[in-house]
Amino acid sequence: MKMKFLGGVLCVCVALSVSSVLAFAAPERGKIATISIQQILGKSKAALDAQKILQAEVDKFQAKFKADEDALTSMKNEIEKKGSAWSDEVRAEKEREYQKRLRDYGMKTEDAKQEMQQLEKRHMEPILKQLHDVIAEIGKKNGYSLILENTMKGLRNRTGLLYADDTLDISDQVQKELDSRLKK
Repeated sequence: MKMKFLGGVLCVCVALSVSSVLAFAAPERGKIATISIQQILGKSKAALDAQKILQAEVDKFQAKFKADEDALTSMKNEIEKKGSAWSDEVRAEKEREYQKRLRDYGMKTEDAKQEMQQLEKRHMEPILKQLHDVIAEIGKKNGYSLILENTMKGLRNRTGLLYADDTLDISDQVQKELDSRLKK
């Protein structure tokens, strides 16, 4: 009976010592932070300047294409209103001319879209690369195991982050560091 009792005590002692060793060997629970890239880019001076440049270019293209849009609308209305009074040849000619102008307009807008994409890439890519570097450095410096993007809370966002306490948000810190780097 003493042997059973000593065997039981020995098992308990071994179990306690093993669990304490495992507890010390287990890694510390990681730190987690969240950021809002939209908020960071919405407050960053460099990003706002780039957005102003892009918006000015968009406005320029819109003004440029307004005359073409008005001409196409006018031409379409004329075909609809007067088309029944025209001969088949005249109507067919006007419709061909309208289709040709519509294709030309489509090609111009496609070219403008590609030009805008290149302009956006040229102005925003360096900012986004710098943002990536800032996030990585802040993560390493502050011992974060994970930094998640928090665009908006709840099920509507579909990013996989359903809830995060506001104290985890380091967007302001990231934005300030990004601005200080982009000033240089």
